[in-house]
Amino acid sequence: MRHQRSDHPLAARGDPPGRRARRILAVLSAAASLSLLLPTTAYAEPAADAEATTHPVVASYASDYSVTIIEAQRRLERIPQLQQVLASLHEIEADRLAGWGIDHHGKMTAWVWLNGDEAPRPQASALADAHADVEIRTGAAFTFAELVAAQNRFGFGEAVGAIGNTGATDGGQRLFSDVITHTGIDLSANALEIGVHAESIPVPPSVFPGAGDLGPVGPVGETGTGSNGSTTLDYVETLLAEHINVSYYAVESERVGLEVAFEGGRSLGNRQCTSGFTARQDGTGRHGIITAGHCNRDTFVTQGVTVDRAVQVWTSSNDAALFLIPQNQNHSVTNKFVCDGTAGDLLTCRAHSIGPSRLMMMGDHVCHYGVASGRSCGTVDDVRYSPTGTCGSQRTTCQGVFVRVRGPSVRSCQGDSGGPVFSYTAAYGIHRGSNSGNDCSRTGVTAHFSDMRRVQSVLRARVVTNWTEAVL
Repeated sequence: MRHQRSDHPLAARGDPPGRRARRILAVLSAAASLSLLLPTTAYAEPAADAEATTHPVVASYASDYSVTIIEAQRRLERIPQLQQVLASLHEIEADRLAGWGIDHHGKMTAWVWLNGDEAPRPQASALADAHADVEIRTGAAFTFAELVAAQNRFGFGEAVGAIGNTGATDGGQRLFSDVITHTGIDLSANALEIGVHAESIPVPPSVFPGAGDLGPVGPVGETGTGSNGSTTLDYVETLLAEHINVSYYAVESERVGLEVAFEGGRSLGNRQCTSGFTARQDGTGRHGIITAGHCNRDTFVTQGVTVDRAVQVWTSSNDAALFLIPQNQNHSVTNKFVCDGTAGDLLTCRAHSIGPSRLMMMGDHVCHYGVASGRSCGTVDDVRYSPTGTCGSQRTTCQGVFVRVRGPSVRSCQGDSGGPVFSYTAAYGIHRGSNSGNDCSRTGVTAHFSDMRRVQSVLRARVVTNWTEAVL
């Protein structure tokens, strides 16, 4: 075992990667007993003609890493054992774990990278010493848990806002959520990788010398004739500095052909509203997402995909809408919905049933989730609530058909509209509004929602309550 201090060139923010993000070859298996993790042993050559019986995986490995068929076979058989060693090192050094993987170029080596400069625990060192092809490195700036938390907070740039003026005559702003193609964690660089579609990003002439030669860049306005990916990536990395608190770098990337598993509790647009639950439309069988009717848009982008409004019922007694998911793009819908995000990590729950009729909700303890205020919970104290002011596109007096929730921790603000209201695994409704005055941190507010049975009826759609359905 070799223990070394590792200073990766990407330890400083924004340095370009030496190579693209690595891929972990397999999901780590459950930690095996240390007594079963034996040192590397010799492998006998197969008696049969290797070339005549070569498995395609073996042949591919030999070609990719320039080794013989026999060596490729030996390495592939060794990998599951190395994964067991890595899994045990994960457990031993769980509080310092920063990265791990298996390097295949040159001598195949499994490695674990630890946060800080302290030596590994004696148990970890002893385990690695028993294997000539296992290495423990120290000196990482961030733990894996810190990188995951930072990635979850950043999401797909939904909370970052606009990049700058795109050149449109109406002063339209290009949103980060529209140009980010992916986020990832580069374990060997101890950094986040942010993929951006550089051609969609306008770089102001005042930011970098020569950037003005590009002209307005992006789908709004002229596209320009030139492109300078390096300048654009530098610009993006500068803009992201205040939004990411770990090491990161931007890479130019093509837009991803998304095959999305849709779920509720996600941002619609740039946090303009929140999706409630996934649903299946009666009659057509089309799949979509439910939100509030006053989220008055023809289309929204959610989870990186544009969804189109099919049904909107925005009246004095109903406030619901159904947006359909594109067909024939390998999307799916699940019964999952985001139910908490107050700690930075998005927690999902599953809807297995529909809540009771509105009149039977009195006294129930329910929660709601919105992308602006997060999760908060309270008790139903009114099942014939009529909000003050007017309702619907015709601005008529609201009817007493909404459900009110109160409690010391209840929060709500702009952007939460349409989000899921739930109790355990039951879908109770979709959030409509509150008296918070758009103060997302204010607690003890009065919130109200549309009950799910009424929503399903007016939208002619049913909440998805099984695990997964394909969007055909």
